Amino acid sequence: MKKNRLKRELLRWGMLLAFPALMSSCLMEYPEMTADGELGVDPTSVTVKAKILIDLKSLAAQKTGRLARAEDEEAAYSHRIVVAAYEDRQLVQQEVIYEDLSASSRLQTEVRLRLHARRYQLVVWADYVQEGEEPFYDIDGPEGLASIIGREGYTGNTEYKDAFYSSKEIDLTGYKDEWNAEFPLEVTPERPLARYELTATDVTSFLREYPEVTKVRLTLKYDDYLPKGFNALDGITKHAFKYLQYSRTVSLPKDGATSLPLMFDYVFADSEGNTSVPVTLLVEDADKGTLLASSSFRLSCAQGENKDIQFDFLTTSPEDGVGFNPGFDGDQEVELPVE
Repeated sequence: MKKNRLKRELLRWGMLLAFPALMSSCLMEYPEMTADGELGVDPTSVTVKAKILIDLKSLAAQKTGRLARAEDEEAAYSHRIVVAAYEDRQLVQQEVIYEDLSASSRLQTEVRLRLHARRYQLVVWADYVQEGEEPFYDIDGPEGLASIIGREGYTGNTEYKDAFYSSKEIDLTGYKDEWNAEFPLEVTPERPLARYELTATDVTSFLREYPEVTKVRLTLKYDDYLPKGFNALDGITKHAFKYLQYSRTVSLPKDGATSLPLMFDYVFADSEGNTSVPVTLLVEDADKGTLLASSSFRLSCAQGENKDIQFDFLTTSPEDGVGFNPGFDGDQEVELPVE
């Protein structure tokens, strides 16, 4: 009996002696610099509750009155919402959530991050993703939302290239001595993109000149550098590539329509200033592959703009061009060709 009691006493005292060593090893397992500049573990924990409010009404819908993209394209898309915290331009935490495609013109959701009581740049990115398909925008690089880049190749003529972003500073240092504090805030992301659409106003003239043509193959070429990426941390474009292009085949109307929407695209623009790039539109007989018309002009647009560029795109000869006023805000009807 005395032996058993002695063993229990030795075991108890051994555990008490080992406890400080165990605690010390835990503190040193993942050390970091505290707010006081000492190596240790920051004990603070603040839950940032970011309420995301997005106006989803497409730029095209501002003119047509339509709300849901599903009216134009039948595809299983979802909303992807990314919230990231940067400290001294270094990504420290990021959360990604997915929401079913909204049938209304607004999206509201909440994303939570658990952070230490420090200063951060809180960056939000929202776009559309399709199950089983590569997203339009790659956010998985080492810089995260500071270096978003479009997927390989180039895609136009889809409203699902639309996207939204926000970047704002938050100061959590006031919660330095608190544990499990909450920091609520509202975020209203805006578009880092501009949308443009080309509309032909010479359908009647074209059908009179080419009565045998029922479909045309359209190719829009960006003749200089166009940004395919975006830095959502600073609100600036990135990853510019030269000679990008996209195509589309369009059937000619048979109902007597005199105008015809041809192509559209979303392009990145800086938070201050325009994206400006020379472009060329080629019009070919979709069946024979022969060139029927060609127009060259400079495209210039800013974040959040929607431009409807109207011109005789179907009958302009390859030697002609179309002048474009980069300062115009709204629909653009081009009247004067340029050499």
